[in-house]
Amino acid sequence: MHITIQTLAKHYAARSRKLRRSRTVRLRPSKPSRAAELWYKAELLKVVRYITAETERELLPLLKSTMPFLGDAAPPDLIHKVNLLARRFGKIEKTAKRLSRQAVMRNLQATDSQFIEHIQKAIGVDIRPWMTADGIREPLRAAEQANIELIQSIPEQYFDKLRKTLDQNYEVGGRWESLADDIRHVGEVTESRAKLIARDQTSKMNSALSRSRLTSIGINKYKWQTAGDERVRPTHRENDGKTFTFNNPPSETGNPGDDVNCRCVAIPEFDLDDDE
Repeated sequence: MHITIQTLAKHYAARSRKLRRSRTVRLRPSKPSRAAELWYKAELLKVVRYITAETERELLPLLKSTMPFLGDAAPPDLIHKVNLLARRFGKIEKTAKRLSRQAVMRNLQATDSQFIEHIQKAIGVDIRPWMTADGIREPLRAAEQANIELIQSIPEQYFDKLRKTLDQNYEVGGRWESLADDIRHVGEVTESRAKLIARDQTSKMNSALSRSRLTSIGINKYKWQTAGDERVRPTHRENDGKTFTFNNPPSETGNPGDDVNCRCVAIPEFDLDDDE
């Protein structure tokens, strides 16, 4: 975009007494897309459940034949089997790129839809003719790369935890049933992490993409708003109701949505010149 919000407002100010009287205009905050998050969560869980189900199917029969076993660590041939599984299921680069790209585009579509609606309601102008890829390419690229890396880390962390679980059980001579339960728990922990990735990254993409759209038309100022419940972090509660700029956010927290699992939002605001 090569146009400012003040210039756009001129299209409407002449026929809007309300807009002429108001020096500071606030937009509705852009919120993470629940639909995008649910889609992303479902896709990541498919990946996790395929990896864990296949691993358990191949590994559990071997464990049953070797337990109980008391030693310093899991038998080398068992660890070798785990390493083979890790190499097989760790090759998800194509899947990671596909899911990451789709997640980013779904969030961009949801963010842009809100952006268009909020500008329309604030100043009565359809922003779509001025929307371009300028200013949005870098946030898109960064979000896509971040999510590729997170998706690829899922099997890596799963098998790291699995190796540690095997070693711990073999060191104490645990029962096979107990080890089987511990392995399933590793899968459950991995599912929980996949859900966190979907939730956190949806929030981060919404924040970054919305910020890029706003700053591209000269809106840099916002008021911080928390979720207003007991889960709000003290540092975020301290920011609540205060005004910041996207290019100079609070040093401890960054902008709303930057921290992991942050549910705060930015309420954009801009000033109109008196003669506009």
